[in-house]
Amino acid sequence: MQNSFARRVGDVAIRPATSSDVHKVIAVNWATLPEHYSDSFFTELLRDAPETFIVAVLGGETIGYVMCRIEYGFSTTRRFGLGRKGHIVSLAVLASCREKGVGTGLVQEALDGMRKRGCSEAYLEVRVGNVAAVRLYERLQFRIVSELPGYYRDGEPAVLMTLALDSKAG
Repeated sequence: MQNSFARRVGDVAIRPATSSDVHKVIAVNWATLPEHYSDSFFTELLRDAPETFIVAVLGGETIGYVMCRIEYGFSTTRRFGLGRKGHIVSLAVLASCREKGVGTGLVQEALDGMRKRGCSEAYLEVRVGNVAAVRLYERLQFRIVSELPGYYRDGEPAVLMTLALDSKAG
């Protein structure tokens, strides 16, 4: 599995994560984000939605990841609708590897996985102050639908962003 990849961004291989990647993903999370999860949470997301748990690997080192959850509930893109939704729980790329398309490639691969799982939309929460991330998602056609005051543990608000998915892989 280590040599198989779903897409490339330059020298970076973007591929589905395996159980042996979880400890590397946790290390990237700790190095890049203020939000941390239990080890079992990472394992649970990989088990439940492996098509949407994606890693970026450069020279054998994990430099980024995206992990998602598949949910069923009220739509954020359609009024009064219910449906299967992909929730981007966490996206991170090491600082030295940013602004090279890695984050975009990770999200695109996760969105393809959501489509394969029958999701009609994707959504996420992102810190209001994380302008680079908001711009990345906007370039991928996500739109801001609301602000969530005090969303993060430190009190910073988040914006809720959403994207309607079509059935074709993109």
